[in-house]
Amino acid sequence: MAREAGIPNADHDQVADYVANEIGGLHEGNAIRYRLTTDDLALMGTGRHL
Repeated sequence: MAREAGIPNADHDQVADYVANEIGGLHEGNAIRYRLTTDDLALMGTGRHL
């Protein structure tokens, strides 16, 4: 996925850490705001695409 997004190889670890932190910060309000379902949240935990 990083390759398709044009993220340079040298930045992959930083980007992965950033994304993990952002996903880890999700709370009930985010789910409501972005209309995330429990299935969406479960997929995030598996590393699969939404």
